[in-house]
Amino acid sequence: MAVPRRKIERIALQEQAYELLKERVLDRGYAADEKLNIDALSRELHVSSTPIREALGRLAAEGLVRARPFVGFAVAPMPSHEHFEQLFELRLVVEPWAASRTALRRPPAILAELEAAVAAMAQGRLARHYRRFRDFSEADEAFHRAILEGTGNAPAVKAYCDLRIHLHLSRLYISREQNASVTHREHLAIFEAIRAGNADQAAARMREHLVLSRSKLLEDPTH
Repeated sequence: MAVPRRKIERIALQEQAYELLKERVLDRGYAADEKLNIDALSRELHVSSTPIREALGRLAAEGLVRARPFVGFAVAPMPSHEHFEQLFELRLVVEPWAASRTALRRPPAILAELEAAVAAMAQGRLARHYRRFRDFSEADEAFHRAILEGTGNAPAVKAYCDLRIHLHLSRLYISREQNASVTHREHLAIFEAIRAGNADQAAARMREHLVLSRSKLLEDPTH
């Protein structure tokens, strides 16, 4: 049975509204705690309130927006420097283990996902605008998520994905110079170690990548 045209249009509008508002938040086009008025956004974007409300609901689930009962939606403040430091502390425990475990298991589907993510990163770039770094960031996230999935440890995968680590780290990109080719090489080294089944090297390459990433993103505590 064909899907009604109205539903297709609504989904497309919701996705467009979501991407636009997400871009504005990540590019810091809105101030922290700034109220996002549904009616005002509806008038500005020339759409009904429904796709705006659905888009804001998605952003709230991701932690980029806060939903306040009887008040509405507002931009979530940037996480603290301490929060980002703690994320990297967690990553330095979990992700080298995950890389090692996945290197031992080497599920064919996971290897294919990792290869595809590395290839996508080679075509992308990092910049100080969400629209420009989105493809690279999504490939980066897919790479790290696939490594967690490769462990076969479902609780670890859920805990990692629920943190939406890469999404929130994206909020730092606008104030940091990034070298996409260097980051790509770091991921390629991790992938090659996993593909070769070298668990120790996979863990070491992942640890090196995370230490360098932490340094590049958190060297200025004021961000």
